[in-house]
Amino acid sequence: MHISRININQINFSDDTYDLIPACCTSQPSASLVASIKRFGILHPPIVKELSPTSFQVISGRKRLLTLREIDSAVSCECLKLNDKTTEIETLAFGLQETLLCRSLSAIEQATFFHKALQWVDDKELTSGYLPLLGLTPTNFHIKKGLKLLELEEPLIIAVHHGTLDEKVAYELGRLSFSDRMALFEVIEALKLSVGNQKKLTVISRELAARQNATISQLLRNENVHEIIDHADANVPQKTNNLMSWLHCQRFPRLTDAENKFNNFVSALKLPAEIRLDHSPSFEKDELRLTLTFPDQQHFLSAWEEMKNILPANKERKNT
Repeated sequence: MHISRININQINFSDDTYDLIPACCTSQPSASLVASIKRFGILHPPIVKELSPTSFQVISGRKRLLTLREIDSAVSCECLKLNDKTTEIETLAFGLQETLLCRSLSAIEQATFFHKALQWVDDKELTSGYLPLLGLTPTNFHIKKGLKLLELEEPLIIAVHHGTLDEKVAYELGRLSFSDRMALFEVIEALKLSVGNQKKLTVISRELAARQNATISQLLRNENVHEIIDHADANVPQKTNNLMSWLHCQRFPRLTDAENKFNNFVSALKLPAEIRLDHSPSFEKDELRLTLTFPDQQHFLSAWEEMKNILPANKERKNT
């Protein structure tokens, strides 16, 4: 590998043999990158592989090269050039290492690396020789999981790559039918759910669908769900909170009923703001907990002289 000045027009940009980002996940160069290249040129040399004296493949730095071509299609660029004796797996490894020097790979990039590497090495060599570079334990499990991601539909692959769909949630979605998977994904995308809420939505929806002997897509077509998501006056956080509350009520109807009755009971008492009445967790016991708030110790001591005489333990002692 050595530095060589390459004519932009001699680079085959349609060849994505060594790209780690699938074509569906590629994005336009950022405005800052364009501005930098316009002002200073390419500061960090891309890597290309020589196919012939007048033909080259991109190994890394595709956006930099495309931006430069957009600015001046006749320009040449200094690149790190691999010669045609470099093997395919060595070439792919160069691109991998170049990316890892800048950032971590997304789950989709890892999966793409596995998929392409397996064209040239077996899974044993891939496991022992390359997984440690990614910070992964050398087991075939990571490869199998990664390849499963690439079986998902394109919108899900894009979402995983950009981090809007959690990798673990994506694995779970991959086990569902197409209609159920897409129904969940549409809600996740519409509400921009956090990782925690993505997991809750998936787990609860699957549980409720099984309990009701229905599909997840049927569950999420419920009129209440549509009203929550399409509510004109609610913002996204409010919609998310309302949906999670509705799912909680559907999942625990008896608990929800008990909470509603208790809240009505407390509301009827018309307690002042300084007093709070709580039930035991999940109504496991009949006992209630009364919380009183005092502005300072003096107020507490003044009230304590009257309160202590009505406590059950003090009453028993007084009667005996």
